[in-house]
Amino acid sequence: MNTLTAPNPPSIWPRRVAAHLLPLLALLFTAAVLAGGPLSQQLFAHLNAHGHAHLHAHGHPFADARSGFGIPNAMDVLSNLPFVLLGGLVLRRAAGPEALRVLGIGLLLTGLGSALYHAIPSPLTLVADRLGMAVAFAGALALATQGLLGEAVARRTLVLLLPAAALAAALPALSGNLLPWLVVQFGGVLWLLLAAFAPRLPSALPARWGWVVAGYALAKVLEMHDSEVFALTGEWVSGHTLKHLAAAAAVLPVVFALRRQDARP
Repeated sequence: MNTLTAPNPPSIWPRRVAAHLLPLLALLFTAAVLAGGPLSQQLFAHLNAHGHAHLHAHGHPFADARSGFGIPNAMDVLSNLPFVLLGGLVLRRAAGPEALRVLGIGLLLTGLGSALYHAIPSPLTLVADRLGMAVAFAGALALATQGLLGEAVARRTLVLLLPAAALAAALPALSGNLLPWLVVQFGGVLWLLLAAFAPRLPSALPARWGWVVAGYALAKVLEMHDSEVFALTGEWVSGHTLKHLAAAAAVLPVVFALRRQDARP
């Protein structure tokens, strides 16, 4: 008889990794909050209050400062409308899990906060922009956690994530500490990647988290090449405007998953 121990089935390891990764990210976030201020000042001393190395000649942190329809910086303002529309679509599922409602509220707040920031760019309105993103991040990550580790863990994760992400959004303006915000963003991407490869629990939302990560990655690339995209398109559209559209498109896998869930017999 073969007494060799069989290897763990492939459906087990992602959940085991998740069970260890969650406290590790929490520890890293705590360290960033407590000790990240001096390190942030060293690493990001060259950045202004908007998180950029310089302002454009027109005084705006982004390339496209054109007004339209009486709206300053119109393209960067109006390109936030998809967040509001998607938030409304998600909130139509009022009977869904708490994380889904938080995601919907976060998308609404992201659209409104980002529109406010781009209409009146300042360190204070940047906090409003990031706070909406923080709520949306918390909802999305809790939804992914539900698929990995179950509803009970997802609820506890949401309770911890909401205040933590909100704190991370405010700290750059309050103390110049950007590291917690980076942990929330990139730790969240790592968590979604794990969810993309893990088999979902039967009760989980069938969202394709890999596409969410791909959309978010595209948004970050467009954000980093704001001016270059603006020049390449003959100053028709900027990278930052397209960044908003790509980030909104990253939510579509969740919306499609809700439609597939509704179509189940």
